[in-house]
Amino acid sequence: MTRISIRHASTTSLLAISMAGLLVMVSGTAQAAATTVPLGTAGTYAILAGSGITNTGITTINGDVGSSPTASETGFAACPGADCVTLTGANHTSPNPNDAVTQGAKAALTNAFNNAAGQTPGVVLTELAGQNLVAGVYTSASGTFGMSGTLTLDGANNPNSVFIFQTASTLITGGTGNINLIRGAQACNIFWKVGSAATLGAGSTLDGTVMAHDSISLGSGVTVIGRLLAGEQASGAGAVTLIHDTIIRPTCAAPVVPPSASATPKPSTAAASASAAAASKAAAAAKLAAASKSAAALKAAAAGAGAGGGIAAPGAPQIARVPVGAVHTGDGSSIRHAGSVPPVVVIGIATLGLAVAGASVTESVLAHRRRRPR
Repeated sequence: MTRISIRHASTTSLLAISMAGLLVMVSGTAQAAATTVPLGTAGTYAILAGSGITNTGITTINGDVGSSPTASETGFAACPGADCVTLTGANHTSPNPNDAVTQGAKAALTNAFNNAAGQTPGVVLTELAGQNLVAGVYTSASGTFGMSGTLTLDGANNPNSVFIFQTASTLITGGTGNINLIRGAQACNIFWKVGSAATLGAGSTLDGTVMAHDSISLGSGVTVIGRLLAGEQASGAGAVTLIHDTIIRPTCAAPVVPPSASATPKPSTAAASASAAAASKAAAAAKLAAASKSAAALKAAAAGAGAGGGIAAPGAPQIARVPVGAVHTGDGSSIRHAGSVPPVVVIGIATLGLAVAGASVTESVLAHRRRRPR
C-alpha cells in the first residue's frame, strides 16, 4: 500500500471514530423536552386527597389541605398533642367539608395529571439512586420508579428547568432516598405522575409535586418539599396517610436580575450641553494661546537669526541647526566653530572614499584577469 493510500485510510478511520463518538455523546445526553405542568387551583394545596387524610404523631404542613369527595381528617388537632398538625394554610375540610374550592382543586389535579402523562418521555433506569439527570421527561421500562439513595437533578443554571417523572404504576422510596438539586434545579419544577400509588419510606426526603392516581402513604419522619395530591381517578378515591412528617409547599425562587447600567444618575440634557459648551470654549482658548505663543517664538527666532545669533528664543523649536560639538566634551551647541566639520560632512566624505576604493579594487581584479594567458 502506498504512503498516500495509508494516509487516506488513516484519515478515514479517524473520521469514522470521531463520528461514532459524537453519536454516542448525543444519544447519551439527548433528553425529551419538558414543559411546566399547570396545577391551577391545586397549586395552593400541600395535601389534597379524595378519601380523607390520616395523621399519626406530630406533623407540620405548610400549605392548604382538603379532601374531596370524602372530606375526613384524623389526627388533625392543633399542636401540642399526641397526634396533631401544625398547619400554615387553609384547612378546607373545616368547617365546610368538601367545599367548592377543594372540588375545583380536584378537577385541576386531573388536568395536571393528564398534562404530565401526555409529555413524551425518555427511558432511564428504574432505580433512580445514583443517576444524574438534566431537565426532561423520564419513565422506566418497568413502568415503576424506586429510589434507595441520592438522585441528582441538574438545572444547568436555568431556574426554569422542568423535570417530569412518569410511572405506569408505583413510586417507592427507601429510607435513604433523597434528591440533590444542583445548578438552579428547584422543587417547584419537579413533577411525579404516579399511575397507581406512591409510598415514601420512613426518613426519606422527596422534592416535587406527587400526583397519584390512587393513594399516597408516608412513613415516619418523611420530609416533602412539594405537594401530595392523591385521588386523581374518576371516582376521586385516594387517601393520604402521614406519620410525624413535614410537608412544605414549594415556591420558585425569583431569578436574580443584575443591576441596570442606567441606575447611575446621569446629568440632565441641559446641564450636559452647558458642560460640553464650556469644555469646547476652554479648548478653543487653549489652542489660540498656544498658536499665539508659537508665532511669537518663531518671530523671535527669526529676529535672532537675522542678527547673526544662533540662540533660539524661548518657545521656539529646540533644535534649529544640527549640533556640531562633540558629545564627550559636552559641547552640543549649534554654533559652528572655526575649523570644525559637521559630522554629516565627515560621514559623506568617508562613504565617498570607500566607494572610490572599492571601484579601484574591482578595476584591478578585472585588469589582472585580462592579462592572464588563455
